[in-house]
Amino acid sequence: MKLFNKKSLVLVSIVLSFSFNIFSQSKTEITCGTVTSPEFINHYNSIKQELKTFEQDFMQMKSGKTYTSKKEISNIPIKIHIIRNSDGSGGLSTDNLNNALAELNATYADAFIGLSLYEGVNYIDNDQLCHFQKGNENELIKNNYVPGIINVYFTEYIENYSDESICGYSKNEKVNTIFIKNSCATNGSSLAHEFGHFFSLVHTHGLSSELTTEFVDGSNCDTDGDSVCDTPADPGLSNKNIDNFCNYIGELKDAHGDSYKPDTNNIMSYSRKACRNHFSNGQLARMYAYYKIIEKRITSPNVDFDEITTDKINDLANLRLYPNPVTKGKINFNVSKIEEAVRFQIVNLQGQMLSQGIATYGEIDVNYLSSGSYLLILENSNSKAIKRFIK
Repeated sequence: MKLFNKKSLVLVSIVLSFSFNIFSQSKTEITCGTVTSPEFINHYNSIKQELKTFEQDFMQMKSGKTYTSKKEISNIPIKIHIIRNSDGSGGLSTDNLNNALAELNATYADAFIGLSLYEGVNYIDNDQLCHFQKGNENELIKNNYVPGIINVYFTEYIENYSDESICGYSKNEKVNTIFIKNSCATNGSSLAHEFGHFFSLVHTHGLSSELTTEFVDGSNCDTDGDSVCDTPADPGLSNKNIDNFCNYIGELKDAHGDSYKPDTNNIMSYSRKACRNHFSNGQLARMYAYYKIIEKRITSPNVDFDEITTDKINDLANLRLYPNPVTKGKINFNVSKIEEAVRFQIVNLQGQMLSQGIATYGEIDVNYLSSGSYLLILENSNSKAIKRFIK
């Protein structure tokens, strides 16, 4: 007995096709759980000028004017934590870890950044942590965290606050952490993507889940989208608008009526993971610049700078430096609440001490310093703080 004639088969095919398309259009692809907080945006805006200085340095190095050899590549120690089952089984394999780090370093060499394993792998054998939910970091970090460097955690499964599976996420404010799902560690782009977030990059489609406000003509590229001008405006990429050959097949247009032509190969996009293989020069410059600004905080194992500078009972931590950047060769700070002498040290971002002494009347002469960024360490008998200033 024939259950379907030809017309019925055609009708069923149309219905099934329509149902599949509706499903695929309504399903949101979530791969990255990193969220750029308002606090970080404020911090980023406060260091924009400093970033531009280092970005210019990077572009000079990239052009060959100052770059002479691979010795210029900075070495950043990272602590690797691999979460396994309670009996010690499972977890990211040594081969996969080595491959992931090799791919990561090959990508970040273009930013003059190198990443090296710090004191071997820390294995965490705990069944409950193999299925990890974002937001539950505190208990894990309490006993498995090295202050002063980047800590990377690999586990079997990660989900966001909405219980959706994600490849990973990063945090670079109060702690230096990156979380990566094992299956995403070796896909060639997810680990580099999360390190990109750590070094201040945002998604190429911008901060919002709504259609980007960046114009295709680039006229607002420095303020909208990802605020990097050599990454084309991105309407939000996914497997639905990128074909198997990494071509953009979407038909959206910007507010000017121009069709989008996004970079489907950019690592900070939501393109197919197999398509993502590079950062733009502007992104590389931004990461290099941000690294130079936070260098001391991520290359000094076991030194908790956040704890030093955010101590709520620390009078010195509340001091304000001015003018910053320095304008007349002197840096000042308010001393109205400080009743005793304040010792100071000035160090560069490589940790070298340049001068020290006693700050009198809340004023320090820095006229002898070359133009650049420095750390001012202030200390009295019961408190200590580290402040950054620009000369």
